[in-house]
Amino acid sequence: MAGQGPSGLEVLLSTLENSNDIEGNLNIINVLDELLSAGTDRRIHYMISKGGSEALLRALLNTASTLLPNYTVLLPLLHLLAKVGHRDKKIGLKAEKLEAVLPVLNLLRKNLKNPKRAAACLWVLAVFSSWVSTATLLGKNGALDIVFKLIRPHTKKHTRTIKAAIDALAALFNSTELSWFSFAC
Repeated sequence: MAGQGPSGLEVLLSTLENSNDIEGNLNIINVLDELLSAGTDRRIHYMISKGGSEALLRALLNTASTLLPNYTVLLPLLHLLAKVGHRDKKIGLKAEKLEAVLPVLNLLRKNLKNPKRAAACLWVLAVFSSWVSTATLLGKNGALDIVFKLIRPHTKKHTRTIKAAIDALAALFNSTELSWFSFAC
């Protein structure tokens, strides 16, 4: 009798992680989003236990590392990563180990004028800030300045971006080490 092969979820995650096919990646992201939206937290925790967070982070790095990132794939990927990251207690540590924190911060810097892209990056950075050393890394690399730049123009048009910026700011200040560092400078 043959041993059990990888589950369907593991195949999806592996394909997402290793593929450069834009349409295929977008379909996988949509399938994963549907699977996680329709169920309970158990599905998200199952995905995390199968290496889902790491696979999403690697896919993010692959997509964001190109000269002109494809935002058709990147935006749903950032949303899915934020959704999974809220349930993964070690998402900040995983992002730091895979060196995914600063590329997301750089994406935010490049997209300050685009509210949807900025909000998606802010949601992911807020999730990453749950880990103290990641929040400190973000603080040392100017995340607070960027967040303040986004909060400053209070307009009714971009309330999602402002809410995401305030949530990211709260997450950054939630880390005692970062708040101590930012006020000491």
